[in-house]
Order: sequence, then structure tokens, then C-alpha cells
Amino acid sequence: MKPDRREIATTVANDPASYKLCAVCGAIVDREVGSCPDCYAYRFDMDVSHVADAALDLAVLPQMTVSHFDLMPEGGDEADADDES
Repeated sequence: MKPDRREIATTVANDPASYKLCAVCGAIVDREVGSCPDCYAYRFDMDVSHVADAALDLAVLPQMTVSHFDLMPEGGDEADADDES
């Protein structure tokens, strides 16, 4: 299930020091992540104000990119099982 963008934005905005911003695609990721899960880049912007601004944008702007969540099957393993029968 895809996460709600507003819930994520609120979480990030409340604690931007725990996150960083991918310098290539603009994804907001956990501070402990070594590479971006969306574009596999390893350059990040850790400025708290930039992360908070990106979170506010996430809450109000429509999604314009494909994320790794978009590539996951909706039903997980159950969707694959239905195709085989």
C-alpha cells in the first residue's frame, strides 16, 4: 500500500533532523540511508531547512515522479498467486 504523502510530510516536518534530501531526485529519505531508494544516488542535502521545505512541498504539490512505492505490486504476493492459477 502506498503511504499517504501528507502523513509523511507531517512526520518529516516535525523532525527534519532525522531526514535528508536526495541531491539528485529530491526524495526525502531517512538520515541513515546510504543511497537513495528511488534513483540510487549517494549525494544528499542534510540542511534541516531544505528538508523541512521539501516536506511542505510534498504535502501540497501533486506527485510528479515515480517512486519505488509505485513499482510495488498492489496486493503483494497475493497478486502474483492469482496470475498463476
